[in-house]
Parts: sequence; C-alpha cells; structure tokens
Amino acid sequence: MTIRPMHAGDIDRVAILVTQLGYPATPLEISRRFERIDGRDHHILLVADAGQEAIGWIHVAAHPSLECDASAEILGLVVADDQRGQGIGAALRTASESWAAAYGCGILRVRSRIARERAHTFYERNGFERIKTQHCFQKTIA
Repeated sequence: MTIRPMHAGDIDRVAILVTQLGYPATPLEISRRFERIDGRDHHILLVADAGQEAIGWIHVAAHPSLECDASAEILGLVVADDQRGQGIGAALRTASESWAAAYGCGILRVRSRIARERAHTFYERNGFERIKTQHCFQKTIA
C-alpha cells in the first residue's frame, strides 16, 4: 500500500468510498468537488493505493484563526468496508499529520458524528482527545 496524492483517475473509486461513508455521490459530483479542492495549498487530498486502486482517502485542511494558533482539520476519512482494521486509516492519518506539521499547524482536529462509535474508538486509539460536544447548524444559501 502506498499513500499518495489523489488524482482525477481516482474519482470513480472515491465516489464508491464516499457512498460507503454514508454520503451517496456520483463520479460526476466527486469530479466537480475534486476540481474545487485540488491544487489549493491549504488542503490535501490523499489516497491509500493498493495496486492502482484507492482503498481509502483523507481530506485535511489548514485553518488560520485569530482565536488560536494554526490548526488543521480532517474533513473526511474513509477506508473501504472490506479493508478496515488493517492500519490503512492510521497510515492516512500519519501522512496528514506530517503535512499539517509542515504547514505550520500544531493541532489536528476531527469532528465525528455521534453515531460513529467505531470512528470515535479509532481516533481515541490514535491519540485524539474528545474536547467538546457542540451543535452543528446549517443554512442553505442561494
């Protein structure tokens, strides 16, 4: 397995993985989203590649802030259903930590839905601390 930057050739497989995460998406939707993120210096999209096929991916963004020193946030992380428990998520997390540190971020954060208990266990096992519970608000804008 290799951790490498995501590229357009990964779109079909990433759409499958995003759907496994619980957010059904078509390759066309993923392609559009990928184009908006790819090449931005404060974002990184990485895949775990096993024999020319993405079996996991992570999206991390650096956030400058006035309220605290620079931090990075995992915006998405998924490993294929049949590949979980093999260290792939940890390898993606490690690569993202290295990127965040090189970007000048001293903290890596992640938000996880309350129902994703397996994900919570993964993050806690990988050194993350639960620091708060909060509400998430959303407003559709035109």
